[in-house]
Amino acid sequence: MRSPSHDWRHDPRLPAGLAVLLVGLVFALGHDAPLVEDGLFWWVPKGLLAAERGPALTYAGALPDVMAQGLTTASTPPQWADGLPDYAHPPLYYWWLGGALKLFGPTLLAVRLACLPLGIAAALGMVALAHRLGNAWAGVIPWALPPLLAQLLRPELDLALLAAIPWALLALVNRHWTVFAVLSALATASKEPGVLLVVPAVVVCVQDRQVRVAALTPLLTLGAWGLAHGGLASAERLPSSFQDWLMQDVPAALSLVFVHQWRWLLVVGIGALGLRLRRPVLLPVVALLVAWVLFFSAVGFRLQPHNPDPLTHVRYFGPALMCLAILGGLRWPWLALAGLLSVHARSPFGPEASLHGIHAARAEAAAAPWIHEQAQQGARVWVGAYQGAALGQPWAGQADPPLKGLLLYHPLASQDDLEIGDVVIVAAEGEPTGAFLRGVGLDGLRAWTAHDAVVSAHRVVSRPE
Repeated sequence: MRSPSHDWRHDPRLPAGLAVLLVGLVFALGHDAPLVEDGLFWWVPKGLLAAERGPALTYAGALPDVMAQGLTTASTPPQWADGLPDYAHPPLYYWWLGGALKLFGPTLLAVRLACLPLGIAAALGMVALAHRLGNAWAGVIPWALPPLLAQLLRPELDLALLAAIPWALLALVNRHWTVFAVLSALATASKEPGVLLVVPAVVVCVQDRQVRVAALTPLLTLGAWGLAHGGLASAERLPSSFQDWLMQDVPAALSLVFVHQWRWLLVVGIGALGLRLRRPVLLPVVALLVAWVLFFSAVGFRLQPHNPDPLTHVRYFGPALMCLAILGGLRWPWLALAGLLSVHARSPFGPEASLHGIHAARAEAAAAPWIHEQAQQGARVWVGAYQGAALGQPWAGQADPPLKGLLLYHPLASQDDLEIGDVVIVAAEGEPTGAFLRGVGLDGLRAWTAHDAVVSAHRVVSRPE
């Protein structure tokens, strides 16, 4: 008698292995990708501070010693002029990152080694959750969404949320309340939006017609942190009125999450579920998706596309995108693959929305040897504060040893400091050059490209009268 063949369609081991392989491949190919934006300016520096000072509730004030050694007044970006600010985020992620930096040293590789387990935990959690919802393959496809793929190479607090939230949702669906309490506390102690897990927890309580104290764990964790710290992080932007929120912010959030980068196909996938979307097992995931989008439509500052400030913080929507991908892929997982068409493309929502921000940093790193050569020959070289911060710190991944003697331009820089013959590096992302170079005559020298990210060098040949 023949034994029944194995049904790989319902076996989570293959999609789990593939998901981990994909995450490992991204880290292997991107291990030398330079740090960018908030990871560069705030989160890794706070990890360095944690490595130097040990466990603490707040990491702020003077820069870590390993950073301050290579900085002078002229080469200190304005973001670091007053040290590291207290953004009132809980410290769990800084402890984790600081432990890796303490163990492996203040290097880019140490940052990657700290993030790799979080990426693997997120990958396995998504597959486990999707398997419980009905199709394990739906847990692989979130990595076809450009913002989530990019997050693997951005050492920000949001990666810790992605690592904890799918497991917390799985615990809710399985009614493992103690596990949920632990995981939701870890999520909230990594970054405050983990508190939104209280929404699906309440939904489960309503489904079961039972009151569970564990459902309030995210709120209790956030409250405990607020008491210990002396206050919570304030919203960086709130709508000016209910009408503005309804007519501007909500449509922008809906477009970003449900339309941009072919994600409207996932909405089609959700529609294909039909009445099955009302299954009790799916409702907690739907609840978190809706709560996350509505919440960050209100506090997701600089959300509108084509905003002149490049930091639109698409990463804030990561857990919502994860829920969308899993729900939209339960019936037709292949729908999400269309997102890969946009994985390298510049997004109107900013560099966090795809790998474009990473490519911009790679283009800047490619220019570093030439910049070093020009500086060694005595040229006055101007770089943006973003690039200057990276070039001056070896752990940032752009230059080792760090480049010194560079001049920094930024919104407060004066055009009067420019001289004929100066070299100006125009970066692909970061500080704008519009006001600084308005009316200045330039002669193009060199350009460096990574995909569609371009860094260019110019010599000043004339100045406005």
